[in-house]
Amino acid sequence: MSSQTSRLFTRSAEARSIGFLVAGAGSNAAQHMLAAIREQPPLPGTRDVAGAWVVALYSHSERRAREFAQRHAIIHFSHELDTLLQRPEIHCVYVGSHPRHHAETVRAALNAHKHVLCEPPLALTAAEAEPLVQMAQNRSLVLAMNYTWRAAAAIYTLHNLLLNDSLGELLGGRIQNTRYLPVAKQTWRLQAGGGGVLWDRTLHDLDLLRFLLHVPARELYVRATQSSTPAAAGGQMSSEQVPEEIVGHAVLVGGRAVQLYDSFVQSHVPVAIELYGTHATAVASACAPADTEAVLTLRRGDEVRTLPVAAVNAYRAGVANFLAAVRGTAPALATGADELHNLAALAAAEQSLAAGHAVRVTGPG
Repeated sequence: MSSQTSRLFTRSAEARSIGFLVAGAGSNAAQHMLAAIREQPPLPGTRDVAGAWVVALYSHSERRAREFAQRHAIIHFSHELDTLLQRPEIHCVYVGSHPRHHAETVRAALNAHKHVLCEPPLALTAAEAEPLVQMAQNRSLVLAMNYTWRAAAAIYTLHNLLLNDSLGELLGGRIQNTRYLPVAKQTWRLQAGGGGVLWDRTLHDLDLLRFLLHVPARELYVRATQSSTPAAAGGQMSSEQVPEEIVGHAVLVGGRAVQLYDSFVQSHVPVAIELYGTHATAVASACAPADTEAVLTLRRGDEVRTLPVAAVNAYRAGVANFLAAVRGTAPALATGADELHNLAALAAAEQSLAAGHAVRVTGPG
């Protein structure tokens, strides 16, 4: 156990400490989210009272719940969600399970009057997600989406460049979401029902467009370029197949287009975001949330300038923002209402992939 971890475990929890139930014993929780919760600063005016802590772990599998909890020093665990949700020291639920379970887990948490931080997607359709958003609003609960890209320092800096009109009028752009899918994650992400590059990567692209440009997608045109099972003639996918690589265009309200290139299979293509404006072009590379050495450059004619990017843990920053929303001191970075727009756009992308032509976004967005 590291000295940092040891210090975290010496903090005590009291009534003001925000207690989390972690729903889902997955790799993202293990690698990022447990630490992001536990590494929140102590309560103001204290040195050893935890600002946030992990109370319990839920998994559909009793064996997996026990093993994960023991490995990560979580005292309470169960495969019975309702039992854990009755614990009064749990104020919030982090939902990081298989996407097909997100809606039911969020619904149970909101019914138990717990705030929710949910990994995308909120549900597999906007129609299934909309009642959850309404439920949270009716109960004055925070329903936030864990779009960690929004908390990444390079993305935040890029967002401010756009707010300050440093790029001028937007002419177009490109999102290249190409991190190789490691073997350990080649499970449900390669299966229908919430898997595939559209759900794991393109959904985040569409949220980035809304966050950075404040303009929703009006139309999507998406083609599959590579799959573990060969696609049907003309690049169309059957209902059983999931694409591992796509190229596409998101046409925004106003007519500008952003290119999308998302892949599970590229080992040597850096994640990058390019935005082209009348005054300048901005390029963020190696800028995924887990990247630690992002580079942001601004080009004006022949002049290229590298902008400073702060060393920020995007996962910790995302949890800090969620806690601020729970305490009523800041709005959530990404809300359930944002997710309704994202899911509507993703539905158009899926329809485009199946039909082989551009599809307009209907509903929110």
